Amino acid sequence: MDRLVVIANPVASQFTGGSHRDVMSTLSKSHDVEAIWPGSAAEATEAAGEAAIDGVTAVVAMGGDGMVHHVAQGLVGTDTTLGIIPAGTTNVVARLLSVPGRTSKAARLIATPSPPRSIGVATMTLTRGATETIHHAVFACGFGLDAEVVIEADRDPYRKYRFGSIHYARSAFGVGIKTFPSRRPHIEVRSDDKSSQATTALLQFREVFTYFGKIPIRLSTEAPDPMTALVLERLRRRRIPQIALNALSRRRLAAVAGIEVWESVKKLELKADPPVAVQADGESLGMVDAASVVWSPKILKVISGLS
Repeated sequence: MDRLVVIANPVASQFTGGSHRDVMSTLSKSHDVEAIWPGSAAEATEAAGEAAIDGVTAVVAMGGDGMVHHVAQGLVGTDTTLGIIPAGTTNVVARLLSVPGRTSKAARLIATPSPPRSIGVATMTLTRGATETIHHAVFACGFGLDAEVVIEADRDPYRKYRFGSIHYARSAFGVGIKTFPSRRPHIEVRSDDKSSQATTALLQFREVFTYFGKIPIRLSTEAPDPMTALVLERLRRRRIPQIALNALSRRRLAAVAGIEVWESVKKLELKADPPVAVQADGESLGMVDAASVVWSPKILKVISGLS
């Protein structure tokens, strides 16, 4: 009997004890299942990595995109498959992989024998002083504005879980209006023959960058191949309404003054002075002096509802 490990976040916005019991009951009918309750993000990654070493067939992340991100860190490059039970607010990865939104249906998808899909991730090498760390972004990553919005949103976890996209929009508006317009370009961004001085760099490598409620947000009208970078020189208050309108209505963000969109990016390199905030999959990764982001194809096995 195949072995599964379920790593759950009980404080995820849509998590309930009843739904967890239902998931465990459904999966235990066809698999040997173990439940793990990590005390931190690092413990979730460590547990996933240990499960992969032990030869577990799949590790199931039950929670929001943060839990998916942390579990994936332990599974990239292994033969163990990532399963998802969406229990967060936005659940971007689950939507992109056509994983059912209801926990019972998501559990049945995992329990149904089918070959996993292999997907790519963006591998980030982050440097702060003498310390270098590696992270893998599953659906998006960014430096500057969006990372500071994540930090601001995390200051009030209750509103984050209760109001979701509305809370992020309020956080973005606050950062965009109050603090970020005074930021001068301090990031040197490079990709192949392109370079720019910027305050923000975003990377999209899935169908969408993120969602605002049900509305998909994209950096370009073209699909990433393999990655698309948006480089923002400086945020001017007078341009914020146009940026928001273009993002929500699928108009070209590159049409806004001060924004460049680079297509067909395989590697992005950054140097920042002073350091810049960074996020991956909506999780703050702190501040960095330098970074490189490269596309790593077909390196993560996932259970997907896509045909």
